[in-house]
Amino acid sequence: MAHRKIGYFDVEGTCYVAKPGRWRGKYVISEDGDEVAEKLCVTLHENEEDACAEGLTLGVAAARKLMKDREGFDPGDA
Repeated sequence: MAHRKIGYFDVEGTCYVAKPGRWRGKYVISEDGDEVAEKLCVTLHENEEDACAEGLTLGVAAARKLMKDREGFDPGDA
């Protein structure tokens, strides 16, 4: 599991076993402990690291979009 802070949002990239030998990423975006969004990734990966990295990458992009929609600016990837 990996964690990043994007603007007001906490982004967690995680993964799970989708079927034997295949991993699928997911992300959870929360604000002040309340879950704002959760999404399962589509791509199946052969290892846990790639799946978790995909979850975090997609979660960061989604959090940046939420900040742009809410506050009118993109906080960047930091």
